[in-house]
Amino acid sequence: VEDHVYRRIMYQKLHKAIAQLPEIQRRRLILYYFGGYTYEQIAEMEGCKHPAIIKSIRAAEKNLKILLHE
Repeated sequence: VEDHVYRRIMYQKLHKAIAQLPEIQRRRLILYYFGGYTYEQIAEMEGCKHPAIIKSIRAAEKNLKILLHE
């Protein structure tokens, strides 16, 4: 039971942190991690180069680490 409660709390914290990301970072992070798209596929969808997607997702990851440790 404790493990289930802990996972549920962490899940809620993660979703709250993702919701606080800038819209572009949030969208790209979700497409990459939850949508299963590659950097190249996301770049094609958004009409940009894949290095921009990599940079944006890395920034989102960095922001999430900060938000989750507050």
